[in-house]
Amino acid sequence: MLNHQINSLGIILITVALFLSAVPFVRPNLFQRQDILLIIVFFICGSILLFPNRLYSQGVTQFNLILLIFPAVFYTFESLLLRNRKN
Repeated sequence: MLNHQINSLGIILITVALFLSAVPFVRPNLFQRQDILLIIVFFICGSILLFPNRLYSQGVTQFNLILLIFPAVFYTFESLLLRNRKN
C-alpha cells in the first residue's frame, strides 16, 4: 500500500484534515463553516493519493492533485493564523 512516494502526500493531506477537524474542539472561535468544505476536499484528495492503483492512476491527474495540495494547505493555515490574530 505504501510503495509510492505519492502515498506520503496522501497521508499528509489526511492528517491536515484531521487537524482541521479537531480545531472546533480545541479553539471553537477559530472554526468557521467554510472549513467543513476544506476538510471534505482534503479527505477526498488524500484518499485518492493514498490509493493510486484504484483511483485516478493517470499521472497527469495525480500531478494536478499534488500541485493543488500546496496552495490549499497554505490557505488553510494562513486563514487560521489570521483568525487567531483577529481574536
